[in-house]
Amino acid sequence: MSISSIKTKLSVNTLWGAALALILGIAFFLRTYFPYDNVFAGDWVRFKWFDSWYHIRLVENLIQHFPQRISFDPYTFYPNGQHVFFAPFYDLLLGFLAWVFGAGSPSKGMIETLGAYFPAILGALVTIPVFFIGKELFSKKVGIVAAALVMILPGQLLLRSLLGFTDHHVAEALFSSLTMLFLIVAVKSSKEKGISFGSLLTRDWGTLRKPLAYSLLTGIALGVYLLSWVGGSLLVFIIFAFAFVQYTLDHLRGRSTDYLCIVGVPAFLIALLMVIPFLGQFGYGKLQVASLLIGMLAFPALSALSLVLTRRNVRPAYYPLALAVLAGIGLAALYIIAPSVLNAILDQLNWLNPRGASLTISEMQPLTLSMAWDEFTTGFYLALISIVAVAYLVIREGAADKTLLLIWSVVMLVATLGENRFAYYFAVNVSLLTAYLSLKTAALVGTKVVPATYKEGDVDRNKNLQTGKDKARSSRKAKRRKARTQRTGLGMLVTKYPVAKYVYGTIALVVIFFLVFYPNIGKAIDVASQVSEPTQDWRDSLVWMRENTPDPFDDPDFYYELYESPPDGKGYDYPESAYGVMSWWDYGHWITYIAHRIPNTNPHQVGARDAARFFTAQGESSANQMLDELGSKYVIIDYLMARYTLTRDGYLVGNFGAMIEWADKDQSEFFEIYYQRTEKGKLKPLFLYYPEYYRSMASRLYIFGGAEVVPNNSTWVISYTEKPGKRVTKYKEISDQRKFATYEEAKAYLELQDSSNYRIVGNNPFVSPVPLGELEHYKLIYQSPTTVATQGEETISEVEIFEYMP
Repeated sequence: MSISSIKTKLSVNTLWGAALALILGIAFFLRTYFPYDNVFAGDWVRFKWFDSWYHIRLVENLIQHFPQRISFDPYTFYPNGQHVFFAPFYDLLLGFLAWVFGAGSPSKGMIETLGAYFPAILGALVTIPVFFIGKELFSKKVGIVAAALVMILPGQLLLRSLLGFTDHHVAEALFSSLTMLFLIVAVKSSKEKGISFGSLLTRDWGTLRKPLAYSLLTGIALGVYLLSWVGGSLLVFIIFAFAFVQYTLDHLRGRSTDYLCIVGVPAFLIALLMVIPFLGQFGYGKLQVASLLIGMLAFPALSALSLVLTRRNVRPAYYPLALAVLAGIGLAALYIIAPSVLNAILDQLNWLNPRGASLTISEMQPLTLSMAWDEFTTGFYLALISIVAVAYLVIREGAADKTLLLIWSVVMLVATLGENRFAYYFAVNVSLLTAYLSLKTAALVGTKVVPATYKEGDVDRNKNLQTGKDKARSSRKAKRRKARTQRTGLGMLVTKYPVAKYVYGTIALVVIFFLVFYPNIGKAIDVASQVSEPTQDWRDSLVWMRENTPDPFDDPDFYYELYESPPDGKGYDYPESAYGVMSWWDYGHWITYIAHRIPNTNPHQVGARDAARFFTAQGESSANQMLDELGSKYVIIDYLMARYTLTRDGYLVGNFGAMIEWADKDQSEFFEIYYQRTEKGKLKPLFLYYPEYYRSMASRLYIFGGAEVVPNNSTWVISYTEKPGKRVTKYKEISDQRKFATYEEAKAYLELQDSSNYRIVGNNPFVSPVPLGELEHYKLIYQSPTTVATQGEETISEVEIFEYMP
């Protein structure tokens, strides 16, 4: 290669590097600039969502005992305490950086500031593996478009990588992408080098060096990924499924399968060695080890099967059948030897069909079309088309790298359809698939954008698959295609009029921008700018609690200790001074980190059913019994916990509906939507509350402050008829409504009716239609500054704290 060509190549690579650096910078800017004022709220850092607060709790404690992180925490889920099952790597990496920048003793402010920026840094870095995956699979142009798109997709990936969203999800996206990048390069280079078991026997390190090096990197990246998320066996399954498909494709085409085993076994072995030290901690157990062992053993088993069938001249078509038999034998053996492991593996499929109370958790709800638009805009539909195109490539050519992309994309699509939270994984696939389809389409219509199936400077299609005669044949075909393109249509026009190439290129860029990028820009800014919780009122309330209630351990410094785990099956041995704080599960980590108090439930949903039963309880005695059993001393309640109503846009808002689900009750016990005819004959929805809503502890504490309530001209009785509906099986239409001066009059009227289609209802959550007795064992001790409603001379604040006095 001449010096001038080297300089040209370096200058071109510099341009690609500069473009990637620009994308990286914009990605970081988007994730930090717009949410900055919301996160750095005066004298405190407002971390986003709920789990972020617990990660900061773990890192703050980690710094005191670096590099040891607590494996059990008595500051949550009273009266049991809870094993920490957050994977360790994310906290260890953040803690290490804080420890280094703080010279071994970082301040709380430094930990929180670095913690706030940490997800934005990782989120921006995701663009790098996305670029290189696109480059290795298709071309640098595809890589750069994919990196730019993943930078700005407005869904879960952006949300979870914003400033202040200090949760491990963005690490999952980064390290899973790195794993796939290294595996793609490993299988590509192994095919290019033509490695085989003979290469190992002859110690041909020149041939083996690159494939084994990238296999090593795959194993390290996979190990780091598994140590970032306990549920990371999902990625192991993807690689496992890829192996099954690729072994089948190669065997059917008469190709050697040695390279898959040579690359796969070291990767799984390295990941296994990285996970083993954490067994029995942080949720790591049989599932993680079994999945890696099965994956590691599967590669040689599939290679051996291919070799045996080939040497015995068995028809290639029998290989898939033999694979199915082998898989069946393996499952039967696992069922006999370790049924608990098989059950754990099958349990991982529950995310395909979330149900019951889990559907009240927004991230666990199945993906709808409206969600898909919010997550990916046009990219979702373009990616679906692109999956079909990639599947065609796989069927036609059997390239291992394209097979991996296909399996990876399909599994992540299915996972995202099952639970929308997996959209932060699928965003990477959407970016790659959309970039490929966009540039490939542009090439097909004659814009002279370099086709996505070509690498710059190559005339060979799918060069990684070509050797010897195949490579020469492919080269001749490619040249003939290029000649045909230049002789016909737009290709001839570009050849005769070179300036046209720039015109077509510009048009292609404009179309790609408005189709692929433009729909995401405004949405991405909106997501980055959204206001997050906790509010200032919540923070003030919890600071007040920390400063004005007794310390549960009589020693504030105990919060920073390294705790011993209790024996298996037993809860923590709390001192007599300890107590729990009852609230909804969403707020548990806030209570732990800000107030340094012990919630009865937390965002891991442990204790959620107990909390739900307390807040929906219909009598003080049953509610008191629950708090006595849970050792609760305080109750914190806010506006959303007692609220459930229909907005003008038709959305139900508030947490009380979720409490009903978690309490295994039916919402129709507490409220329903009725319809009433307007003067124009149209049906108008009305959200009406039943007496059970007003009698619930959530309503009696928050809305009525535990005081006695005597209805005064506020009791309604409605009659209704059930009618068949178009969108629902039946709906209830109000036929008559009457207001009574007293509850007794309404009750007497109701008893005179022969039909059961009469109900006592309220139309205002703050005005009870039924009498309520005074709560004798609850005292309001704190109200946050913001007033949300008034009850006569009394005010209702956004957050209120009650002391329970048995």
